[in-house]
Amino acid sequence: MNTTLVFLLFITVGWGIMFLVHSVAYIPIARVLEIEMPHWPLVLALLSVSYFAASVGVRTIQSVLADYFYFVAATWLGVVFLLFSFLVVYELAHLTTGFDSVLVLSSILVLVGGLSTYALVQGRALVVQEHTVPIESLEHPIRVVHLSDIHVGTVHQRQYLQRVVAETNALHPDIILITGDLFDGSAPIDEEILTPLNELKAPSFFSNGNHEEYEGLTRVKDTIRNLDLQLLDNTMVEWEGIQLIGVNDRQSLHGTSLEGVLGSIQIDEHKPTLLMYHSPSDWNVARKHGVDLMLSGHTHNGQIYPFNVLVRLFFNYMNGIYTEEGKHLHVSPGTGTWGPPMRLGSRNQITLLHLRQ
Repeated sequence: MNTTLVFLLFITVGWGIMFLVHSVAYIPIARVLEIEMPHWPLVLALLSVSYFAASVGVRTIQSVLADYFYFVAATWLGVVFLLFSFLVVYELAHLTTGFDSVLVLSSILVLVGGLSTYALVQGRALVVQEHTVPIESLEHPIRVVHLSDIHVGTVHQRQYLQRVVAETNALHPDIILITGDLFDGSAPIDEEILTPLNELKAPSFFSNGNHEEYEGLTRVKDTIRNLDLQLLDNTMVEWEGIQLIGVNDRQSLHGTSLEGVLGSIQIDEHKPTLLMYHSPSDWNVARKHGVDLMLSGHTHNGQIYPFNVLVRLFFNYMNGIYTEEGKHLHVSPGTGTWGPPMRLGSRNQITLLHLRQ
């Protein structure tokens, strides 16, 4: 199918879903509180397209005003989904029983307001989580900082990245691994905004995620070329006796499977092997090839309710450490946010992994 037609179909379906979400949120409010907005279908249609319009705006206009519009539209996206998740239950109750209550509806609105404010604050917070991972073939203990999904762009700009770098350095890691989605896609990629990465005080490696694919892998490679950050693009390096492999996200493989990439690399089964692979998928393939620890992200641990529930339908491994057959997988909940600058039921996280024998 023509790429343009696919894009138009995606936008149309996305707009239709957003219009439904807005309608479900608006109709009970208008009915119960007797507030009817003039030309409400048109207003809801415009609100439904606001995030798409803001995303285009920050990539083309590149102004402070466009950045503010994007932040407001992205925040509204989170708020309206919270409204929808509560009011869809309320509306179903109304349709089946005829139940209506000003008190209940007003309480829902207050609750959503409070949760939205809390989620916005959490969207800027950073926490550190530590795990100990045993690897038998390891020669000596290693402190690994795992970052993922920082999403540097319109919301998480240079100042946020400086915070991430400062808190990472404070953990005194031996090595720093960034497993994709360093770029957000909400703004054109820029080497200048990434220069805080040069302040990292340990060897730093990066593998591509799906957002790097959206930006263009060649552009990403050119952008980080002068940074003190080594890109592992379907390649392996050896660092202090550890085999370190970076494989592009499954959306970036252009028809090449993880099986194919790992099969083409000469992996020494007697040496500890770490795999950086953005999506927490195909862990069975990684174990088959002797990967002791696979590092992933992508899920954001759902980021914001109700997506926490939905993400679990698509990913068996969402957050934290998993162990099978003596091998390990760590899924980061993400160090930044994408879309709504909010966290509810999840946290922006820097992970310190203590690798032990």
